[in-house]
Amino acid sequence: MPETPLLPAWYDFAWTAILLVVIGLAVWSLVSLAQSKVDAPTKLAWAVFIIALPILGSVVWLVSRRRSFAQRKHSEELAQ
Repeated sequence: MPETPLLPAWYDFAWTAILLVVIGLAVWSLVSLAQSKVDAPTKLAWAVFIIALPILGSVVWLVSRRRSFAQRKHSEELAQ
């Protein structure tokens, strides 16, 4: 690939890496959402949010999932 003076090669690699990270984060979030025990309408809303805003939607989903997992684990410990 010839190098152009207006767009250095590192610029292409940087944007490609950023794009791959965003796609990977969105896929990870969607797989996590599919495996969760959330009802269907809520899954649909989360999926639309993750697809429409991949970075924000993924981060919010993963944080809320982690928070709900911690709360569930705490309530199970109290029940025993």
